[in-house]
Amino acid sequence: MKRTALLSHTSPGVRFLWFILMVILSSLTFGLLGLLLGKIWLHVDTATLSQLFSHPEEGQARPFLYVYQFINQIGVFVLPPLFFAWMVNKKSRDYLQLNHWPKLYNIVLGTILVYSLLPFINWLTDLNAQVRLPETMAGVQQWMKAKEVQADTITQVFLSVKTMGGLGINLLIMALIPAIGEELFFRGVIQRLLGEWTKNIHWGIFLTAIIFSAIHMQFFGFLPRFVLGLILGYIFAVSGNLWLAMLVHFVNNASSVIIFYLNYNGFIAVKMENFGSVHNWFGIAASFFVSLWLLFLIAKKANSNFPKMS
Repeated sequence: MKRTALLSHTSPGVRFLWFILMVILSSLTFGLLGLLLGKIWLHVDTATLSQLFSHPEEGQARPFLYVYQFINQIGVFVLPPLFFAWMVNKKSRDYLQLNHWPKLYNIVLGTILVYSLLPFINWLTDLNAQVRLPETMAGVQQWMKAKEVQADTITQVFLSVKTMGGLGINLLIMALIPAIGEELFFRGVIQRLLGEWTKNIHWGIFLTAIIFSAIHMQFFGFLPRFVLGLILGYIFAVSGNLWLAMLVHFVNNASSVIIFYLNYNGFIAVKMENFGSVHNWFGIAASFFVSLWLLFLIAKKANSNFPKMS
């Protein structure tokens, strides 16, 4: 008996609503599962457990946060896209464009692109950090700063490891799983749905990049993450291969994890946030145009125009 893809004949708008519903249900289920596991593991009540998110530097916090982060990423970013693709298409790998591996040539170009883009991304980071809201929105600015500090604190706690085992766990939790899950979620599903809905792949890429950046809740890093979302979106669009977008995303994340590790343990002097920075307009402009050229080469090698949304 052949399997029926229940959402195969629905409109993009209806599919989008179904996907959001799947994400909400899955995130709630796995979020509660993570908290329940924490209560059993640490023998604490929910109020005490919630304090670990505000004070992740406490001794018992890190192991729990690692596990919670893993469970949360699977529940929010990995399972909903896989289940959605299964509901939409009888060949879910084809729908997600995971049916073939990227060519070595494009893997090399994508990896080089990550590093060629760094000067431009770091310049955007500095520019974004200078954003100030009007006085009438001072409360909003303070809230944004508080969220930024909380996110930075958790990131610092995760990254501050001295062993190769700790580095390996960070590469898994902060590089590999986010690269797989976020590409499935944003490029594999959201970008495709928005492209179909608007009947314009450029709008699909642009809107997805906005959502991709905003959902991280780090407002003073919105611009660089938005540009990264655009790059990943166009890499996926021109190559027709989600594995390639996952790989580029992984290289970007893993590079930050490794640079932090090397600096934290005294192997190199450059800090993670300064890696790849240049302090002249020529270097920033070169970074931008070389990255565009590499993206063009990826498209040319894939022999691909922008795919039609159908």
